[in-house]
Amino acid sequence: MKRIIVLLLAVFLVAGLAAAGTVAQEKQEKEKTAAGAKEARWHGVIDRVSTDQSYMDVRRGNVEKRIHFDSSTKWTQGKNQAEMSRFKEGVDVICLGQYNEKKEFHATRIDLQKE
Repeated sequence: MKRIIVLLLAVFLVAGLAAAGTVAQEKQEKEKTAAGAKEARWHGVIDRVSTDQSYMDVRRGNVEKRIHFDSSTKWTQGKNQAEMSRFKEGVDVICLGQYNEKKEFHATRIDLQKE
């Protein structure tokens, strides 16, 4: 009887430690994902721009993606800074940024490829 109680206590102890280790590992993975979130990239042609609502729709083939921008977004052509007014319907762009928790693409940089 004493052996069964000791064995059960050992099983519960091991199970508790395993659960605690799993929780700690999941927390560590979430921190890595948040800290080192991979930069998203989208390359296509601008379909429409809404400066009032700070977004543009960029199409690649049959897929259109809404790209959100703000005052911190860098507008470039190659390594040079470009005027935002040059980014209009029909121009080829590469958008770099990150997805937020709502799965919206927020651009940190939009690069003009061809006018």
